[in-house]
Amino acid sequence: MTRLSSYPWHISGVGAIGSLWASSLTHHGVPVSLLLRDEQQLDQYHTAAGIHLLDYEQTWVATPQAFTPAKPPKVIHHLLICCKAYATLDAVLPWRNQLADNAIIVLLQNGMGSAQALQMALPKANIYCATSTDGAWRKGPFNVIRAGVGQTLIGSFSDHLNNTVIPPAIHDLLDHLEQPPTLKLAWHTDIRVPLWHKLAINSVINALTAIYQCANGALIDHPSAWPRLQQLCAETQDVMAKEGVVPMGQGLLNTSRRILQQTANNKSSMLQDCLAGRATEIDAINGYIIQQGALYRLPCAGHKQVCEDLRRICAT
Repeated sequence: MTRLSSYPWHISGVGAIGSLWASSLTHHGVPVSLLLRDEQQLDQYHTAAGIHLLDYEQTWVATPQAFTPAKPPKVIHHLLICCKAYATLDAVLPWRNQLADNAIIVLLQNGMGSAQALQMALPKANIYCATSTDGAWRKGPFNVIRAGVGQTLIGSFSDHLNNTVIPPAIHDLLDHLEQPPTLKLAWHTDIRVPLWHKLAINSVINALTAIYQCANGALIDHPSAWPRLQQLCAETQDVMAKEGVVPMGQGLLNTSRRILQQTANNKSSMLQDCLAGRATEIDAINGYIIQQGALYRLPCAGHKQVCEDLRRICAT
């Protein structure tokens, strides 16, 4: 059994992935506390009697301590953020007075740009980023279904951090969460690369599924969507090249086609948000590519059109 820090991991954003992490860490003996938005969410937590995770026909129940901004913890040493990218500052800043000077903040979310915004708000913060291929969906408040076991890569983001040095609190977790409910974690010395690769995939798939209101696999043979996806791939690769990001081995278009085939029946998170009338992460995905492209005078016309179409159809 690995040595575990006595400081809890405080988790903000207890949706599907946040609940998965809270459950897994708790059942592996890692101290966990939940940071909830308000008293209403705390009431939901108490009504649910904890976090319920269905993982391959076994239900795991975890009941970590929960806090609200009205009744905060004394100090936060380890903070995991699993909310939507656009909600990052709202998820962190209410707790800024509780953050230890050397606190570790890990962002686990889709899209890019939120880490930069958080670093500007908290210049001295020790920020790490993570990207995951884990699958989970929320059946109800604090009731989560595990959809697939993937891998989570973690690396340093803040410029003042050494990307080869793994902080003890994160090192404690690597390769030690392999019993159910499993989390497979690995350190990455240049987290920007996998973050960009995931962003690229999301940027060419998610918004189009929301615009055309279809499952992933339907994009391949769609007479209007597929040519647009090809254009998005070309634009995204141009931006990645200017950013100096290592390209995908099989190219973005081939990788996207393979993922669409493997997840043919899945509905993207952006489509689900759109159907539910929730705000989408378009600004942190396609919007971020447009923003970076502008630095190199790349027009990114396909991405701009996708953003315009999605905003007309969905709440953003």
